[in-house]
Amino acid sequence: MNLTALAQLILLILRNLNLKPRKYELKDIALALAYSLGVQITKIGIPPSTLYYYVKKVGIRRRREKRPTCPSCNSNRVIKNGSSRGKAKYRCKVCGRTFYNTLKHRMDRKQRERILKEYLNRMSMRAISRVEGKPLTTIYSLVKRIGAKAFTSLIILRGQLKSFVAKSTVFDEFWTYLRVRHGKVRADLWIWTALSDGVPFYESGDRSYGTFRLLLSWLPRSGVNYTDHYCVYQVLDKRVASKRYTYIVESHNSRCRSHLARLARDTRAVNRSQRMVEYSLALLNIMYPHVFSREITPLNEIYLKGIQYIRDNLI
Repeated sequence: MNLTALAQLILLILRNLNLKPRKYELKDIALALAYSLGVQITKIGIPPSTLYYYVKKVGIRRRREKRPTCPSCNSNRVIKNGSSRGKAKYRCKVCGRTFYNTLKHRMDRKQRERILKEYLNRMSMRAISRVEGKPLTTIYSLVKRIGAKAFTSLIILRGQLKSFVAKSTVFDEFWTYLRVRHGKVRADLWIWTALSDGVPFYESGDRSYGTFRLLLSWLPRSGVNYTDHYCVYQVLDKRVASKRYTYIVESHNSRCRSHLARLARDTRAVNRSQRMVEYSLALLNIMYPHVFSREITPLNEIYLKGIQYIRDNLI
């Protein structure tokens, strides 16, 4: 029944009761009563006392809002407890828990793995949210939670690989940026990359010796180091400076940009935190492991076994 038909029905009942209001017309009161069913009566121009009087005369009961049950004790004794960010809060009178009446966006293992593969194939989080039908905050929380777990596991694996000796290591760095909220619009972020027998190692920060020294602290010993002519690499022993040998690490950098939308140069999927860049690189190395070397060495063999173990227990 629409609003007009309901107002006509209430008007008919008021006329049969022979009510004669002093200030307002019966048509206005009937329309206000029809409108007040299920909404706040304070939004109507007629005073609440007048509406309560005619509601009692007509015998109409306001539709009560259906409140959720408590997620802890499943009790129906729930009252409103204000709101936050536009969402109503409720409090249980039995156990005292405060909660929101929001939908639960739970996902099974197949959907979580599919979301991660979409993210690692140059889809933005907003695009994944539209395709999967999940909120953007849910997608972001999933990528951040599993990315932090992958990043921690890779740090542990790095410590185990430090005792090995690599035949060769190739160094390079590539550039991206952070979209900051305060100050400058952009902040440069450099990702230092080292391939020890084809095994990738990362460190993010500025383009100074301090960031490069952090990368060196994770690397195993190497027989020879291949770099370009950047002055920071002069501290390396057994160094060969030539662009002839750095094509491998440049291919690796291009692979990272092709898989992650946040590392592409011209994109709207910008970075807002340095941690998310590190988490994304860790996810890429675990979900799509690749060794940039044709020669099998103990270092890259143990690396692939460790990556496989991490991936089996990641999702």
